[in-house]
Amino acid sequence: MQQRVWIRGLGVYLPEASLTNEAIEAGMPWLRTSAQWISEHTGIYKRHVARPDQHAADLGYLAAVEALELSQSEPESIDLIMLATNTSQYVYPAGAGRIQNAFGTGAGGQLRMGRAGALDLQQGCSSFIGAIGLASGLIRGQLFRNVLVVGADVATRMVDWTNRDSILLGDAAAACVVSAGEPPQGLDPAPIEVLGHFMRTDPTAADAVFQRGVLNVANNPFDHLKRELDPEGGSFRRQLYGDDFLDSMEDDTHRFFEMDGRQVYRFVKGIVPRQGYLEVLQRSGLLDDLPDCWQSVESVDDIRNRHERAELCNYLASKVDMFVPHSANLSLNQDLAEEMSIPQERMYVTLQKYGNTSAASVGLSLYEALRHEASYTTLTKRDGSGQVKVAGRQVTVPKLDAGQTALLLSFGAGNSWNYVMTRRV
Repeated sequence: MQQRVWIRGLGVYLPEASLTNEAIEAGMPWLRTSAQWISEHTGIYKRHVARPDQHAADLGYLAAVEALELSQSEPESIDLIMLATNTSQYVYPAGAGRIQNAFGTGAGGQLRMGRAGALDLQQGCSSFIGAIGLASGLIRGQLFRNVLVVGADVATRMVDWTNRDSILLGDAAAACVVSAGEPPQGLDPAPIEVLGHFMRTDPTAADAVFQRGVLNVANNPFDHLKRELDPEGGSFRRQLYGDDFLDSMEDDTHRFFEMDGRQVYRFVKGIVPRQGYLEVLQRSGLLDDLPDCWQSVESVDDIRNRHERAELCNYLASKVDMFVPHSANLSLNQDLAEEMSIPQERMYVTLQKYGNTSAASVGLSLYEALRHEASYTTLTKRDGSGQVKVAGRQVTVPKLDAGQTALLLSFGAGNSWNYVMTRRV
């Protein structure tokens, strides 16, 4: 029998400081935007910002502390730490090791997580759900029993604050313990079973979201041979490299996050709902009553007729009690749910309060979905002439109750996406 896998003790951390749309409007006039424009076009009203002395691993550690407490797990029980992040303080060593070290030593002076491996996983905004899926596979393969999965990003630091795309992002962390075995007892909130996972990448337009690395192609040792450096002229390093070797502000060399929003939108709306939606439900054992007409269909993408595709998506949506997508942009989230035939009243997002928190996004929404309902206003849709096609409305999404399923979906850099199907016990 296949090993059962559980998400236990989901924890989160949000920095204390928050940046409102009003503060951006008043304090960054060069963006030529307003608080109203931001909320009406993205659904975001504010985002949290980490302190200068806080890094992704620091936020992740604080979320992990809550995760271990709620899962009733001791640090000594952890076999592997996976930090899903795109904004690590260092290229190496892995930030997961910093989280491991932050749990300190026990009475005997040994590291409390000393028997665990530690690694980072980078898959853009898909990273946390991808890490949960990978952890589940490692557990089902009986390589590990308890994996601490952390998703943390200080996303506000990777953006150019002269670019209006920066208004989307916020800082946060989420963490959970992914474990094997029978249903854990006595946990509050109750654990969630991982039923199935789907991961895919479409590299054909991967550069729609990117950030250059720290390595500089101009650092060629052959170019440095026989350079004339003055022993009395100050730092050899300054003479060899100059002052802006790694920090050029030129458009083709700077290190800020960059995004082609239209290309990302087309990818997420056109590909993500069609590849993985059926597959993850099939892998989760939820399609035993699949009608005969779709028995040979391997993916929603196989059906070219829009009407027939909508009928299949209606059937798939009947298996989903709650949809928790990456909180990217409310307009995109609404279109995604529509393509999947999932009503807005079943889509749980938190970007109105936290913005796009990158790797932490889905974990943050799921954390709240286990505790209370969500309430947000959908965006008004207009035609090319500005006339209202669909008016915005207030939506209330109930919390996830016992026995209900939640479909988690993340998508991000590299045109990567992950589906994880879960059920709350």
